[in-house]
Amino acid sequence: MGAVVEAYVIERVLNNNVLILRANNQDEQIVIGRGIGFGARRGSPFSPTDARIEKRFTLVHEENQQHFEQLFSVVPEPVIGIAEEIIAYAAKALGRELHEHIHVALADHIGFALNRLRGGINIENPFIEEIQMLYPRAFAVAKTGAQWIEERFQIGIPIEEVGFLTLHLHSASHARKVRETVRLTDAVTLAVKELERLLGKTLPRSQLNYVRMMIHLRFAIQRILRDEPIQNPLADTIMEKMPESFAIARRVTQVIESKLKIHFPTDEIAYLTLHVDRFLS
Repeated sequence: MGAVVEAYVIERVLNNNVLILRANNQDEQIVIGRGIGFGARRGSPFSPTDARIEKRFTLVHEENQQHFEQLFSVVPEPVIGIAEEIIAYAAKALGRELHEHIHVALADHIGFALNRLRGGINIENPFIEEIQMLYPRAFAVAKTGAQWIEERFQIGIPIEEVGFLTLHLHSASHARKVRETVRLTDAVTLAVKELERLLGKTLPRSQLNYVRMMIHLRFAIQRILRDEPIQNPLADTIMEKMPESFAIARRVTQVIESKLKIHFPTDEIAYLTLHVDRFLS
């Protein structure tokens, strides 16, 4: 006798290409395939061995399962659907499975980005050229994903957002992501507390300047941890024109250096100085 195939029913129809199936034992699968959601209805049976399925995902960690379920209360299902299509494409194009946290992080980011762009707000990405240079494969995937988002939601996706998508995909494609994230997050938190102490004020978390600085800090630390140095041709000018901001940035990076046992080069401190100077101004 052949193996018994667990019976699945359709839990959610995210779009024409993405379904969420639930088994009798309550296990869930995210399945992606061209046209598998067309005409599908919630509660209908669906075979997990359907020949149209091109990619399937199962969230193993309970925390990610809970976060993914919570996602549906804040992010529209079509956004989650396009995120899953991009993840499936990325896994194939990059030749490796992505860390399962990407199923929450990418959909959440896309949803937030669409809300910002509809409101006419585009966050600056000062490292877009560097991102293209360091992560060309992930950037190519992100660019395709951005085109899909544009077509699906009828809104232009600027190159800065392609860069942010690239960071999500590149990070999720590396096994050391979780370990780095824990260390990086702790270091960044301490650095922000030190910056607030030096400035004598609490930084508003919703302010775009704060968002830009956080993105920069995380990316800078990842570069240093991976020994991927960059050059800042304006470093000397920044140090001369913004001495107070540079001194504060240096103190902030010293906190990170102490926590992670790394060395922040002057070029990186100069970039951080530009962010600090915005808060002083």
